[in-house]
Formats: sequence, structure tokens, C-alpha cells
Amino acid sequence: MFRSLNLLSVIVLLLFYLSICVGAFNLLRRQLVSIPRAPPPLDDNPGESLFLTSYLEIGQIDLARNLSQVHLQPAYSYPSYSGYLTVNKTCGPDASSLFGLFSEHGPIRVDKDEQLYSSNITWNSKYHLLFIDQPVDTGFSFTADDRCYVHTEDEVARDLYVMLIQFFQIYYEYAMCDFYATGESYGGEYVPAIVYKIHRENPQAKLKINLKGMAIGDGLVDPYNQGDYGPAMYQMGLIDQRQLEYINLLTSLAREAIWEGQYRQAYSIFGDLFDNIYSNMTGMIDAENYLRTDFPEELFYYIPWVMASEHRRQIHVGNMTYNDGEKVQIALQDDAMQSIASKVALIANSNYKVLIYSGLLDVIIPSSVTMNWVDKLEWNYANQLHAAERVIWKVKEDDQEVAGYLKRANSFFLAWIRNAGHSIPCDQPRAVFDLIDRFISAS
Repeated sequence: MFRSLNLLSVIVLLLFYLSICVGAFNLLRRQLVSIPRAPPPLDDNPGESLFLTSYLEIGQIDLARNLSQVHLQPAYSYPSYSGYLTVNKTCGPDASSLFGLFSEHGPIRVDKDEQLYSSNITWNSKYHLLFIDQPVDTGFSFTADDRCYVHTEDEVARDLYVMLIQFFQIYYEYAMCDFYATGESYGGEYVPAIVYKIHRENPQAKLKINLKGMAIGDGLVDPYNQGDYGPAMYQMGLIDQRQLEYINLLTSLAREAIWEGQYRQAYSIFGDLFDNIYSNMTGMIDAENYLRTDFPEELFYYIPWVMASEHRRQIHVGNMTYNDGEKVQIALQDDAMQSIASKVALIANSNYKVLIYSGLLDVIIPSSVTMNWVDKLEWNYANQLHAAERVIWKVKEDDQEVAGYLKRANSFFLAWIRNAGHSIPCDQPRAVFDLIDRFISAS
């Protein structure tokens, strides 16, 4: 779903809320499996799915723009656009994402009675946002052919790039605005992949994307160097010495499997660690935030809302199934355990801005394992980043609460956010918005 406001700001933030329900470590899929897999009943009227690519191909750009406008209930009629863009004519289209819109960065929320209300803090107050369900078969995106599932981050980047070019052709007024890609969790692999793809394509592209940088929150970037979970869990007080030894054994086996190229074996070990072993050892289901036992219900209030026929008509998805991402997860098992750190280094060395931020309550991607790969990253200013002073950060100078800690070398930024778990914008929306704003505004 593309959202825009008539703002004076010349910056567009294109947010890839990539794969909230995909990846070896993402336990949110447990909540999504309860989604009805079938489309709405035939006697309902969810409207028709809107495929924008067909209008683009025959030059009816203004018609595509008009048809894609989203009209929500009058009290919350934010200027918005939603529709499908086809990235592979053999396979099927790609579409718009909703978890980030309704539960994290967007301007609207859904309450338990399925009513919309305004979010007090939204990135959309200053930046334009583009939410994308990717890879295909995540959320409302779909394919008609199982052979068309992506299996590598390069294939993900290929489809995203095709989609972005179409987007800028239809919504051409945004083509010259600054472009930032952001993502969380498994988005730690997707975001560098699409940024690298844009970097490679821009020199010869007719339509150049005004790429400025990327931000990754609690991201899976380098599984081998991020696989040492035992010490982090032990320091959090979640396990004892005997349990630490067992988890160290498992993670050693997983990392050895990665080293030997046995990626599915590593994927299976890490997946079992969080799907079963963590819950059995701690009694908690939610590994996103070690202060919580289970996932907050309010994160998923939006799901019944998007399933309703009236709202399907409004966001132009028709009777398409809302997918839980399980097939995508299976298709990406080999790729999930491979490092994309080399692309991060190339992006940093090309003077794009890079932000890596961590929630200090996260168990899935603890800040310590993030620093394991960052400290080993071979790029031009690695020594300067290591030597840089880590400063205390408050959203406002007179705040009593410390938001977290910041560090910077050249155009590479690190941030640690207090009182936040894996889905940082859910836990600390004010701090994360301030962080993103500082990052984009930094010279």
C-alpha cells in the first residue's frame, strides 16, 4: 500500500517491511496460521483485484493512479494508494504489505472492535511510505505457479526492482525524491539485496532511483557470525549453565553446517531452537521480547479488518487469499543461512548511508550477535567505527528517559534502543521515529 501526504519535505522514505512472517527465526507466523486460507464466501462482495501493470503497459497511467486510490472511512481518509504490480507475467503479481502499516510505522491502527484510529506516532508525518509484500505469496501477494517462488535474495531483488520501476512510472512525482530502503528481521537480507541491485542498475537505467541509503533493524545479515545465541540468552538470565552448554552445542552444529554449505541443516537447527527449545526452557512463546511471555494481541487486530469484504474492496485485493508465508519460508531455506555481509560492505564503501539498529530486549537477533557481524565487516572505515565513541541518546535533551545509544563512522550508523525487542517500532515508536529522522537528516 502506497501512502502519500502533501508535505514540504523532499525526502521519500520507501519502507520495505520485508517478510515479517518469513524466516527461520520469526515466530510471528504462529499468529498468522490462524488466518482463514480460503477467500471470502461467494455471496460476499470483496470487489475486484486491481492490477496496475496492465494499465501501465497501455499508457493509462492517470487511470491507474485514480483507480488505485484508497478511500477508508471518512474520519480516516488519508491519501493512499493500493494495488497489484506484476513482476513476472508467467508467475503472477506482487502487492502491498500491512503489518508495518497497521502495527508499526503507519498512520492508522485497528482496535479490537475492528475500527480504525489514528496512530500518535507515524513515520508518515514526515516521510512518504511504500509497504510491499515480498516475496510473492507473502500477505496478499500471490503466484499462480509454485515454480515461481523465489529461492535467493538475488531473485527477491530482481522482482522488487521490477516493481519499483513500475511504481515510479505510475507515481512519477516521487521518482526524484531521496530513496531509503528499510527492513527488519529477514529483511536484513532483502534490504541489502535490493539496494545493491539498484546500485548496479542505476548507471544504465532509463529511470534512475535516487538511492541514498538503507536501514536494518534486528536484521539477519550474516547467520554464521550471528549464530552464537547461547551467551546472549545466558546473560539475559533465560537459561542456566547446563542449558547454555546444550544451546552452545546446537549452535556450533548449525554454524558448522553453514561453513560446510549444509544450509538446510543449519536452518532446521536454528528453527527448532526458537520454535521448540526456547519455549521449553523458558516457558515463553514470544522470543521477540524477553520481558513478554506471549505476543500482544493488539499487533494482530488488523487481520480480521483486512479479511472483511468491505475493506478488501477498499484496498483493491478482491478475493485473494491472505498468505501466512509458509511456502515462502520453505523456498528460502537454503538462502536464509547465507551471508549478505559482503553486499553491506560494498554499499557502505559506495558512500550510501547505512543504519544498523538493535532492540536490547530481543532474543531472536540479540544486539550482541548483531555486533558479531558488524565488528567483522570489512569496509573502508571499519577501524574508525570500532574506535568511535558510543554516545547516550535521548529523543529530546530534557527527556528523563534514555532512548538508547548511538555510534557513527563516516556514513555508517549504529544504534541500540532500550526497552525494545525484535519489532522495535512496536515497542518504542517514538525513539525509532527519532532515530530514522536523525539518520535521514544526517549529512
